[in-house]
Amino acid sequence: MADKDSGKEKECPAESPAPSPIPVITEEEKEMASVASTDFEAGQYAPCLEKLHALSKLRGSDVKVGHNLMVAKFYQSGCTRNDDLRKALGQVCTQAQVNLSGVDSLEDTDHAILFFNHAIILYHMRQHHEAIQILEKLFQIIEPLEENLAHKILLLLIETYLCTYQPEKALGILAYLEKLLFSTESSGNKGGSESSNKDNKDSNTEESNIDPEKYRPTLHLLKTRCYLQMKHVKVCKREIKTVMNSAGPCAVSLFLKSNFEYIRQNYRKAIKLLNSATPTADSLKTGQVIPVMYFNNLAIIHFYMGKYHLAAYYGRRALQENANAIAELPKRKGQSLNNRHIKTLGMNRRYELLYNVGIQLLHEGRPLAAFECLTEAIQVYPTNPRLWLRLAECCIAANALPQNSEAEGKSSLDSTRRGIVRNVIGSGPHRKVILSPGSSEYKYSDGQSAAFPAPTLEFASLCLSNALSLLPEETTPSTLSRITSRGSVGSDSSEVADTISSNKQTSISNPTAPLGQSVKPTDIVCLRCSILASSSYVALSLGDNVHALEYARLLLEQTRLPGSLRFLGHLYAAEALINMDQIVEAIQHLAPDSVCDVSVVLPVLPEQGDKQGDKSEAGPGDIQESTEGHIAVSKHYPASVQVARATMLLNLACAHSLRSEWDKAKKCLKQMCSILPPSEIPEQALFLGIYIELQTGSHQMALHMVKKQQLIPYLKPSQSRPLPIGTMAAFNNASPSPQGVFSSGTASKAGRSKDPWQK
Repeated sequence: MADKDSGKEKECPAESPAPSPIPVITEEEKEMASVASTDFEAGQYAPCLEKLHALSKLRGSDVKVGHNLMVAKFYQSGCTRNDDLRKALGQVCTQAQVNLSGVDSLEDTDHAILFFNHAIILYHMRQHHEAIQILEKLFQIIEPLEENLAHKILLLLIETYLCTYQPEKALGILAYLEKLLFSTESSGNKGGSESSNKDNKDSNTEESNIDPEKYRPTLHLLKTRCYLQMKHVKVCKREIKTVMNSAGPCAVSLFLKSNFEYIRQNYRKAIKLLNSATPTADSLKTGQVIPVMYFNNLAIIHFYMGKYHLAAYYGRRALQENANAIAELPKRKGQSLNNRHIKTLGMNRRYELLYNVGIQLLHEGRPLAAFECLTEAIQVYPTNPRLWLRLAECCIAANALPQNSEAEGKSSLDSTRRGIVRNVIGSGPHRKVILSPGSSEYKYSDGQSAAFPAPTLEFASLCLSNALSLLPEETTPSTLSRITSRGSVGSDSSEVADTISSNKQTSISNPTAPLGQSVKPTDIVCLRCSILASSSYVALSLGDNVHALEYARLLLEQTRLPGSLRFLGHLYAAEALINMDQIVEAIQHLAPDSVCDVSVVLPVLPEQGDKQGDKSEAGPGDIQESTEGHIAVSKHYPASVQVARATMLLNLACAHSLRSEWDKAKKCLKQMCSILPPSEIPEQALFLGIYIELQTGSHQMALHMVKKQQLIPYLKPSQSRPLPIGTMAAFNNASPSPQGVFSSGTASKAGRSKDPWQK
């Protein structure tokens, strides 16, 4: 809707006739305007409109009269005639020859109120970045504006910064606003005589009507929100106490206090504070639905407690409460937004909730349901690289599940009972043993486009490509905020303007991610590593070995790479090279001794280690100021360095087997068995051991390994599990050869023992 209005404004000719000169204001007109203003402030809109209509007849070419008439009509309707307000604002701008889309052309301070009202409409329609562009331009010319209007501009700019997760900028504007309100220098002689005369003139006309103390609770509330977003616990603790003392146990203060305890990871106390909050505000007038926020916060808290099922439940409750609140709004007529309070234009939080529920379902182990939620969210937030990565993870997890998800429990039980044996056919010398497949082959989608949203690996490849393209090529360190050790911010207006301009330059390297904070440089590193690792895995699954090797090499070239992803990068590169028959190069990636770290966090740089060393005196109740947020990790692979080295040895044995180097392959398997307990040895190792025995001519030993489902030649006697009574005597007479392989004679004895499959 706003785009249509702006389009109409753009169609206005660039060179239009100059407006007719405004006639001189008479004393009678001044009196009528003063009475109309008094009626408006008192909420008596009917008599106010009568006087404004009379003024419009006398001063039809006066833009201010038309603007005041527009605002009075809007307030008379209860702030519900939103479409009429936008149309009237467009007409006033046409009369004043102002193009609202051309913010850079704003020079006349008389037109500032028009742009400010347009920014208010954009804010309530949740077009925050467009509103910020207007408000930042107004901030550059804020000194000659009326004091009351200047305060409203600053407050709205702070709110929009908080809505877009830019607390550093918001704190800078807050400090400047505090200086305007409470500093004695603002009305004194801090500049030349010219600026002093202007300040004295402004103070004589406006200062008597403004009480700075009425802004103090709002400023403390905004400061608290800034420090909560920045996770400055110590500074926020003081502000929280001030807010609780001034506002009391209302819903706003309790939610902020709960958020504070949540950041400190006091989850039980955070839930207790949420339960004590009562919904007192009317959502049809305020646009804030307390039940939606309550259930969403409960879902997030339980998510970080590791209770993913409960988190998903509360997330679905939040979605239901949001749908109930939207159903209570007046019905739209076509595309009209009239009959709705302006604060309810951005009340619908469905897509943010869908994103949260999708992440919770993904951790819960339900990737198909998570995919449905995230597919809806990506239609509204297509520029979020995190969201594209989560969609790809849903596709990867969905293809790792059994084909029939409803029979998942039964299939897993049967596979545990049978082991590597799927079935036995025949009896006696004609008996055939059918082994289960070592790994499931991916089935490609039949005739379906990869661009169609479906939980397939083809679509996962497209999602990962989109996520990688949204990240910048090169990152630069983010500009440090001007926060001192006491939590204050430099309040000079020139410093604030410099901060805003510098942040505009660095915003190119920090891409925005709607639904949350902008992607920080450290987050960009983590995202790029995760995307490259997932891309290599997907390419391998789809049989694209060239791209899989390219992604794996790009992953290994990253300067800061978690140990677990470095391990996976070597594995993926080796598998791609093996598939391309480059086994010698693949073996170079499979060195077990190279695995020394399997952590899932970024390695700390030397300069960061020095900074963290200065914060070692933090108390048990306070988390460090550099906390980036909570980390919810359910399970990651590999779980330990021993598991990673055993996996490397298994893959190295596979590589040697492809080159018919059976002795080296057996040696690798024996080393793997010495690292892992028998219960944790993967079935792929058993398949490989059977294959090696068959290739070396030990058919009876291979058959015995199938029967016992153990890597018998490679296990120590103390590692082997208890065997059936009918086979114990045969193994007591067996003695291993120097290579660790049972002799053929012993294997033949074991073959003549009682058959566990014989009926």
